Amino acid sequence: MFLRVLTIAALILTAGAVVVGAAELVDRGAHGEFFYDSATGLTWCDPDLLTEAGRDPLNAFIANNSTGWVWASSAQVDALSGSTAPAGSSLEAVMGPRQWTVGSDWPRWIGYYAGLVPDGWLIQSADNAVLADSGGQSGVATWNPGGWFVNASDPTTLPRLQNAGSAGQYFRDQATGLYWCDPAQFVGLTRAEVATWLAAHSGWRWAVADEVRALVGRLSVGDVPLVEILGPPQFDLGGGQPRWIGYYAQATEPDGLLLEANMDPYYSLMTGYGTQTGAASWSPGAWVVTDSDPTPIDGASWGEVKRAYR
Repeated sequence: MFLRVLTIAALILTAGAVVVGAAELVDRGAHGEFFYDSATGLTWCDPDLLTEAGRDPLNAFIANNSTGWVWASSAQVDALSGSTAPAGSSLEAVMGPRQWTVGSDWPRWIGYYAGLVPDGWLIQSADNAVLADSGGQSGVATWNPGGWFVNASDPTTLPRLQNAGSAGQYFRDQATGLYWCDPAQFVGLTRAEVATWLAAHSGWRWAVADEVRALVGRLSVGDVPLVEILGPPQFDLGGGQPRWIGYYAQATEPDGLLLEANMDPYYSLMTGYGTQTGAASWSPGAWVVTDSDPTPIDGASWGEVKRAYR
């Protein structure tokens, strides 16, 4: 582990006053899952938001999200030095739980970041009130790391995924205006049967991969678990982490797409996307969309599905 060597002057400064340019960090998000740095205007994910995910899933989240999340650089983490918790609060209340304890009870936050060598970056506090030392962390996978993500926008104000339908059988993406069937509505049907349903219901069509991928990074309306928005998952990753799997526009392999919500324990942020080969073996649903509001006829539509295929 490498920890930056600070000069004596810098040590005196961080012990006695806030570093010039640093600011009070503000908790953000219904579950406190983000924090805001007014000195830079950036919103950060709490590092612990996706701990135990590994770098590959975090890379996938950054690559696929459509809501502005990017890897933070080591310099951006370093720039948090001198930032403070609000009066009467603690840094852990703002930045989320520590990944390690140093000294008597010093919190240290550790995460993957934009760089690869060393493969992790850390920042710590001697009093849980002011951030101080920062530096690289080698072999970061052994330290239960999270991820250092930043966003130039306030993610809590961005378009979200909204439940729709008298029985919650649809959801709406506020960013595109598209209405989606909950994937589970089609569990038990073959691809051909879903295609038959689409042919009988004007305005509905298969979703393409880019439309499914664009849901990554969306929060749920009301910050509820996404199972209340997308319906029951087709697979449980363990600990209640949902994965939705469905057929989509492409009939050749990989013939399925998946989405995941891994933000333990709230599952209110869409974090994962991928392809699924041999989709039929996973009891898939289907990713289908329409530009028009289907709710005026939703009861009749699903009654028809049940009569035709149940």
